[in-house]
Amino acid sequence: MTLYFVNLMWAIVLFGVLLWTTACVALNAALRRGMRAMGMALSYGILVWMLVALPWQEAAATWGVFAAAGGVLSVVYELWARRRYAGTGRRSRRLIRLEGLVMWPAMIPDAVGLMVNDAGILPADTRREQHGDDGAAPVD
Repeated sequence: MTLYFVNLMWAIVLFGVLLWTTACVALNAALRRGMRAMGMALSYGILVWMLVALPWQEAAATWGVFAAAGGVLSVVYELWARRRYAGTGRRSRRLIRLEGLVMWPAMIPDAVGLMVNDAGILPADTRREQHGDDGAAPVD
C-alpha cells in the first residue's frame, strides 16, 4: 500500500529495524558503536532491496521520510540539550547536518538514547556526545 509515494509495508520494515537499533543503543552503551553499524548495514540492505522491488520514486520517498524524521529528532534533541546545559560549558553541535540524509539510521538511535539518558529515564552512560564533545566548534 502506497500513500503519497511512501510504501507503508517497507516503512514498517524500516521502522522495525530502527526500533530494534534504538533499543539496543539506548539500553546497552557497551555495544553502542557495533549496534549503530549493524543498524546502518541493515537499513542500507533494506534500501537496496527496496530499489529492486519498488519503483525508485517510492523507495526514495520512503527513505526520505525517515531521513527527515531523523533530522527533526536530532534538531529537537540539540535544542533541548542547549537549553538544559546552558552555562555548563557544553559545546553545542550543529543543528543542521547534511550528512543526516545518509546517516539517519545512526542519528535517530543516538538522539533517542541521549534523550532518555539526559532526561533520567535510563541511567546515564559514558557517552562523549552527552556533553557535546563531537568535535563541533562552540556556538555562541
